[in-house]
Amino acid sequence: MASDHRSASVKETRLALILAAERIFAEEGISNTSLRRINQVAGQRNESAIHYYFGSREGVVAAILEHRTGPINTARVDMIRSATERRGDLPLDSRDIAEALVRPLTEHLRANKGDTYYLRFQSMLWLDRPIWKQFERDERAEGLKLGLDALLRSKPFLPETLVKHRYGLALQMVANSLSRVERSLSEACDWQLAELEFLNLIDAVEAIFEASPSAQVVAALKSLDDQ
Repeated sequence: MASDHRSASVKETRLALILAAERIFAEEGISNTSLRRINQVAGQRNESAIHYYFGSREGVVAAILEHRTGPINTARVDMIRSATERRGDLPLDSRDIAEALVRPLTEHLRANKGDTYYLRFQSMLWLDRPIWKQFERDERAEGLKLGLDALLRSKPFLPETLVKHRYGLALQMVANSLSRVERSLSEACDWQLAELEFLNLIDAVEAIFEASPSAQVVAALKSLDDQ
């Protein structure tokens, strides 16, 4: 019984630290935030709690990603694989890929009723390039890799460089847009407006994937090839 109680207490403490870190990193940045501040927000008197449970700042980031990104990645992988089965030998539609990028994140917002800092944390992680470099090939990004592979297969008539660039633009737009929605929901939960933004975001990502390259883009690509 004592062992079970201690195990539950350890899990609660660890989760409290993860949620506190997610919030503080989202609001104040990752590299600039002191670990002592996270301990304080989590209500931990032991100043070494972060080091005890996670070892380092990067260990805290990994724990947040495990807590949040693992389920989101699983949902994204399932969506892409289900769409692939439906399509058979045909490549996925841009709409399929756009929905796989957006919907797992919007479901995260719904499941947490807007009470989350994860998307703002992700935006901060993206901006903190030294730390991001340690996680950009994380196994929890499998769904994003499958999405890119599917997009490349669906656009064999476009240069690979252009397809990859558009995919990156789409990811940035999704992260920035949903970070803003996440903040708005935390201040005033207008779910009707949020649902409209979710659907409009999918349309916008699909449009990025479907847009015909302009003459200027074609010229820029040719200039790159000639270097």
